[in-house]
Amino acid sequence: MWRVNRLTSIWKLSSPCRTTSTDITGQKKSGRLKRTFLWFYNPFVTAAKDYRDVFLETGKKMTKRPIKSSIYLSLFGIVSYFWYKNPTLDHYRDVSLSNHHKLLMLSWRVRNKNSDQFVDTVRMLDREGRLAHRSFFLFSVVYCAHVNSELREFSKTFLAPRWAEYLDRIVDIGVLGRWYYMENAMLDYDINEDEWK
Repeated sequence: MWRVNRLTSIWKLSSPCRTTSTDITGQKKSGRLKRTFLWFYNPFVTAAKDYRDVFLETGKKMTKRPIKSSIYLSLFGIVSYFWYKNPTLDHYRDVSLSNHHKLLMLSWRVRNKNSDQFVDTVRMLDREGRLAHRSFFLFSVVYCAHVNSELREFSKTFLAPRWAEYLDRIVDIGVLGRWYYMENAMLDYDINEDEWK
């Protein structure tokens, strides 16, 4: 008897012609919608409650130890500021191009040869596609790659430089949106030292 009842109930549910009154009024559908809504809604509510509890506990601990919390907050602020101002390779290309234009506005008699040589070297490496960039979260390093960036995938094993060569390949170091070697090279870009000799 159980088998017959089970089969008839399955037949009633699977038959497209048979509908119950609850299907027509939408009670079963609203229950399904409610369950799916709660299935999506509950994890967000629990996560929000967890974060609220963490913030409340952190606030209580901060009031108990204000010096320690102020040191942690200031360190977090400093690190996040360094990360936010960390320069990129596009920024370096823009800076080198603007410095190149500054040098082109000057006569070759007035131009500083060190500035001109440094900027020309950087522009040459950029044209060849050999400028590479590494971000170390707080600062960035621009270095001279061994080969063109398009060929780098094929030459990883055969043409990879040794570890001792990496320091010689560094072109510039960037911190807080400024490039150290570029700024030193452009310090007196409009003073030709050979002119005074």
